[in-house]
Amino acid sequence: MTSETARSAVLRQVFFFQGLDDQQLHQVAALLKDVRYQRGAIIVHQGDPGGCLYLIVAGRVRIYLAHPDGREVTVRVYGKGAFFGEFSVIDAAPRSASVAALDDVLLLVLYRSDLMDVLQNNFQLVQHLLTILTERLRYTTQYSEQLAFMTAPQRVAATLLQLATAIVPDPSAPIRLELTQHELATLTNTTREWVNRSLRDFAAQQLVHVERGSVSILDQNGLRRLLDG
Repeated sequence: MTSETARSAVLRQVFFFQGLDDQQLHQVAALLKDVRYQRGAIIVHQGDPGGCLYLIVAGRVRIYLAHPDGREVTVRVYGKGAFFGEFSVIDAAPRSASVAALDDVLLLVLYRSDLMDVLQNNFQLVQHLLTILTERLRYTTQYSEQLAFMTAPQRVAATLLQLATAIVPDPSAPIRLELTQHELATLTNTTREWVNRSLRDFAAQQLVHVERGSVSILDQNGLRRLLDG
């Protein structure tokens, strides 16, 4: 993606930049850099210096916390049109979480010094940022609380729904997720055995269709009902 016009079109789809007029969008678009990562690549390491904001053009990423003993806790999944890295780019503190590519991803990068210049000249954008930061902090807290009280099958269902929503918001649309059961176990913070058992149960209820290396979600509303059980 080398065209400034193409980058401006991407920015128009990102909630964070919807307060900008056409001229401002083009100014920001000129500052963006393209970067690509293959599936499984680590984009950001927890504790790394902050310094840039990432916008997702294609693919999905996983935001997770890493423990020194090797354990990982997934806190969110983002897809096309989302962004990440906003905390560190504001305060220049070390990255608070790690980010890995769930698919081959195309990102646009906006560096801190450039973002500060943009914010300085647009109060509406500052308001957008404050709203988003508050929403993301609230989501992380609520999601962690919910996971603590979920059974393993419910965690699997919740994660599948989150992954599906990151790609296609329409709950009636069937969607195929390219991921292994081991990857799903990491995302749900449970064991591969529990993932396998849960998927077999979901398949028996015709909620999903499981193949080697992929899970197709057939009934998002049905999975959502499991969370209420």
